[in-house]
Amino acid sequence: MQITQSILLDTYPLDIEWMHFSPGIKQPGYHAEQQQHRHVGPRRLFSFQGNGEESFPTIMTVEGFYFIDFVSLESDTNFQVFVWDNRNQANPWPQLPSDPRVDIGFVEDTKVQLSWKPSLGPSDTGTFEYCVFVNKHYNFKTLCATEFNLKRQLDWNEQDDQLSNFVNIAKKTSRNHASHKIKKNMKGSSEWNVNNDLWSSKHLLGGQKVCVGSGTNATISGLKPRTLYYLDVFAVNPKYGTSVAYTGTFTETKPKHRSHIPKVPSDEIMNIFLKSHGVKILNLDPPAHGYKWLYVHSCLHKVHLQITSNRNTLVSQSLQGAHNFKLSVNSNKYTITLKSSRGGPGLVKLFTTSTPNRLPFPNLPPDINLSVSNRSCSSATATWAGTGPGTKVCIFVRHLEQNLDLKLIHKHQNSCLSTSARSRAEKVFCRQEGPETLTEEHITDLKPGKAYLIDLYFLGQYNSTIKFPSHVVRTQEHCT
Repeated sequence: MQITQSILLDTYPLDIEWMHFSPGIKQPGYHAEQQQHRHVGPRRLFSFQGNGEESFPTIMTVEGFYFIDFVSLESDTNFQVFVWDNRNQANPWPQLPSDPRVDIGFVEDTKVQLSWKPSLGPSDTGTFEYCVFVNKHYNFKTLCATEFNLKRQLDWNEQDDQLSNFVNIAKKTSRNHASHKIKKNMKGSSEWNVNNDLWSSKHLLGGQKVCVGSGTNATISGLKPRTLYYLDVFAVNPKYGTSVAYTGTFTETKPKHRSHIPKVPSDEIMNIFLKSHGVKILNLDPPAHGYKWLYVHSCLHKVHLQITSNRNTLVSQSLQGAHNFKLSVNSNKYTITLKSSRGGPGLVKLFTTSTPNRLPFPNLPPDINLSVSNRSCSSATATWAGTGPGTKVCIFVRHLEQNLDLKLIHKHQNSCLSTSARSRAEKVFCRQEGPETLTEEHITDLKPGKAYLIDLYFLGQYNSTIKFPSHVVRTQEHCT
């Protein structure tokens, strides 16, 4: 009885020589008795040398053993062997399309998009998958070579468990002659999951492998700008673990984009975080007509604000807290420069509009300050400059413990804090501001000889908050 059997071998990354031998074959025309005394040695059926992929079909008898010799010609290397029965099994290898090239869709500074024609697929399975490998060195001829490349780059001690499962039969050979006898086994084949065995890796010394399922496009990200990358696509049969390589390609990522100066959006709060001694530059478009209004609120420390237009400096000052600025239309563009002070990092809120009524606080007083007077044993009077109708004002009073460091309170002031974190027990009142330019509030129910922290809040549009600098007041201990 004779069957047709095919053998395919993948070698990577270095050259290997392999030879397929058959056992002693009975010669026709000889009697059985004569052949018992005649030694017939193994016959070489096929020989191959290289580091690519090669297959060999042969007719084999059911009896006996067939063996393959492997010789590593340079140094330690790896190989895979796949044996299948042509009679009982269809070709388990995915078939390349008529155009096996990999197309590059777009190239950016850190990503590349690839696409390719679908594989014709194996005849006995309905699904096949694709894997993409990207590296900085060269294109790969086989999928197993990419696995060996990744395996070599990792720490063997830490990553041994991840990389122990190679597809089908994988052996390691040395410079010395190595011979591995493979018994012919035609019974069944085990399925394997491509998502488990073909793992994805990023930033591995320039190598990255991603399996994308049955899709015919992929976007590879996390690349370095202005770097040459080689890209390979492999069609994979998940039933047998077989694969075929498309024609590899290469491309160079684009240089990193120069950061453009951001624009301050209109009618929208913009938060700017400044590192210690940091600088932020922004552009502001002028209005079509009339004036441009700019709201600037430095929440933590003093920042230096500079506004220039047509090489002219319109504003240059250090500020803390909230301020409104009116800018004229005689400009093509405004440039805003914010620089943090030596006090540490800064947080600045910006808002610009062509309609002053849309400002978070349309009628901000030039000096945002709180004064406390008329202290008695149980009361005190708080005074501040009003903002007019449309603003909500709240006062909170907190009793201070004797051992509380008052310097710490002043050091960690944040004028953008809202009232949401304050206790209801500390609230004195919240109400809408009236038309008065100067507002007074008499705070009562205080205890004699105690220290209190008085906080005043303005609540405006867009959930904006201005917290006045906290004021510490101590009531009189003895009253007549």
